[in-house]
Amino acid sequence: MPVARRSFRALLVAAGLVATACGGSPKPPPTPLPNPLAARPCDAPSTPRPAPSPAAAPGGPANATIARLSKGAQPLTLLSTDVPVTPGRQTFGFDITTSEGGLLTAGNPTVWLAKNPHAKAVGPFVAQWFPFTAYPECHDRSPLSPIPGVYSATIDVPSTGAWLVAVVTSTSGHQAVAVGDPGSTPPGGLTATDGPVPAQLGSRATSVKTPVATTERGLREIDTRIPPSPLHYISLDQALRNGKPTVVVFSTPLLCQTRLCGPVTDEVLLAYQQIGKARANFIHVEEFLPGPDLKPPPPTLENQSPAFKAWGLHTEPWVVVIDKHGIIRGRFDGPVTAPQIEAALLPLL
Repeated sequence: MPVARRSFRALLVAAGLVATACGGSPKPPPTPLPNPLAARPCDAPSTPRPAPSPAAAPGGPANATIARLSKGAQPLTLLSTDVPVTPGRQTFGFDITTSEGGLLTAGNPTVWLAKNPHAKAVGPFVAQWFPFTAYPECHDRSPLSPIPGVYSATIDVPSTGAWLVAVVTSTSGHQAVAVGDPGSTPPGGLTATDGPVPAQLGSRATSVKTPVATTERGLREIDTRIPPSPLHYISLDQALRNGKPTVVVFSTPLLCQTRLCGPVTDEVLLAYQQIGKARANFIHVEEFLPGPDLKPPPPTLENQSPAFKAWGLHTEPWVVVIDKHGIIRGRFDGPVTAPQIEAALLPLL
């Protein structure tokens, strides 16, 4: 049975950012580069990067509704994941495409939530653009996503249920709106539940043994990244007991259908290099283990790694930030960058 991948890929295809011929497992890249255990896995700057600093929220129109926000506006397409969330304050990541298939990467769009187009909308929540910078710096040769970064907004979901999400911005001086609807195909928007969700904020992290390797051969047996990352120096169960906060990335850089796994794993590598393993644990959990023959198995539910299954994840990539007591304090589903990861981690050090 194929792994149930996120609707994000379907949206990428619909937006013309991923050719339909790219479906399924990509062809393996060339032989990995040597020396994956270099002291500096990425050519990252030695000075700290500034933490995210979202712009102040504008007042917004009184009694705004999504129908009013959309009236006369240029239609855009919202790219986001459809993983359920719990009500409350949280991060919402998304991308926006134009009708021509171009990606917007500038400005500070505002995010609005509503139960239907004519209900009073909740917002505005201001988004900030975060570009991917790690892929070329980390010498990665895994498949690269066409997505160059992510908009991120801190939103407050008032209650359970299906929520339309409207992102308001401007193009060529005209207002433009992208609307995500949980009832559409593929689904967009947000679905909030009072039941359990993957990597739920405030919950205890699942303690599970993950493979450890310190040699090039050993790393290639447990990591599909080209070259493998050095983020396998400690098992997750040990990390959750050593008194340090932990950042764990769940990804499969070679087999990721959205091709976001390589860039996101690289962003975790940058955060690892910036903060260091003396202050926090950094772990990569591979979804599909290559094994002794160095050939990843077919990407099916049956072949998922034990740790990936233990966390109950059905999409990738994920980045989870855990405090020193083993409680999940940050969750990023899909695209995320090093500054965002560092901003979630630094208060826990």
